Formats: sequence, C-alpha cells, structure tokens
Amino acid sequence: MDQFIPQVSEMDVNRIVKRDYPLDQYEMILEMIEKAGQKESARNVLACLKNANGDIEKLKSQLSEAGGYWREIISEAEYPNYSKKLFRIDRLSETEQRGIIESDKSQYLAWLDRD
Repeated sequence: MDQFIPQVSEMDVNRIVKRDYPLDQYEMILEMIEKAGQKESARNVLACLKNANGDIEKLKSQLSEAGGYWREIISEAEYPNYSKKLFRIDRLSETEQRGIIESDKSQYLAWLDRD
C-alpha cells in the first residue's frame, strides 16, 4: 500500500516560514535553512518546520539533524500514525492500514494548507 508523498516546493517553504514565524525572523530562518544544507529539499525543510511547530529552538535542532536523520524527521511530520504502528502494521487489515494512511495524509495537508 503506497504512502502519500507531498509535492512541495520552495514557495511552500517561504509561505510556511512567513505563516508560522514572526516576520522579523524570516530572513534569519532562511539563512538557517541554507546553512543546514537543506535548501534543495523542500520536503525535508517543511518536515522540520512542521515538527518545530513555530518553536525556533526546535527548528534549529530539526535542521541540524535533517542531514543524517531525514527519514525520521519526514516520518514524524508526514506519517505520525503510521510510524507509531510501523512494526505491527502488517497485522492490521487493509482497511485499517488505508485509514491510517488517509489520516496521515489529511493531517499533513491540513497543516500545509492552513492560513
């Protein structure tokens, strides 16, 4: 069963930074992203932003770990319910698995698209 993979861009990154952080921190955050070497990976940067939930210190931590732990960061942001059941997901029915995948997709898109 295939997971949802968000199609995101640098425009999404800029929009989310402006939405979730004070405007006076915008340039500083973009510099943090660039220094972390994540500028080319909008999906990974958005996962860091989502997991940080507006907390600048947590964002710094997420970005510092993004190079080596990108799978974990993306999993936490995009697939939180699936990740919690990962080691027993194959014991769930196809309907239950599909429900988890849809729930994760819905929560991510709600976060991404909120005003």
